[in-house]
Amino acid sequence: MLQNYIKNDLFQGIVSRQEFLLLHNEGLIPSDTAIICIHDPDIEFHDKMIMRSYVEALQIRFWDIEEAIGKYTPITDEQGKLIRKFIERNKDRSFLVHCMAGQSRSAGVGCAIECIVNFNGSKYDYLTGASDVKKHERYSPNLVVFDAIIGS
Repeated sequence: MLQNYIKNDLFQGIVSRQEFLLLHNEGLIPSDTAIICIHDPDIEFHDKMIMRSYVEALQIRFWDIEEAIGKYTPITDEQGKLIRKFIERNKDRSFLVHCMAGQSRSAGVGCAIECIVNFNGSKYDYLTGASDVKKHERYSPNLVVFDAIIGS
């Protein structure tokens, strides 16, 4: 079942893993959408056939935490740079971003997408400007994810 999620010119959605699969299976995601899939490190990536349905797709693994807790680690700077390059390469497309719950990691990436596309990557302009992701009641963006992508 789909929850209330963001959908506008920039986003086909910021959703959970289950919602992504539902949208994909129903054919509700345009093939020219740039897809970013954030998985827990102990979860398998989506089948390559699913990812080939879209013009660009990035699958990545990291935990939804803000600092390392034992063997559990947050997004790395290298992963942040990889996601940023993907966003910059696809900034003329719409995005669909998903993580397990579709609320925190994916929302952090969504904030980075808005910052890069709408504010040329200016963190100050983004943080003082309008954001559809930040004002949506569903999302609680992981700001460590945002910072890893945008930079401090």
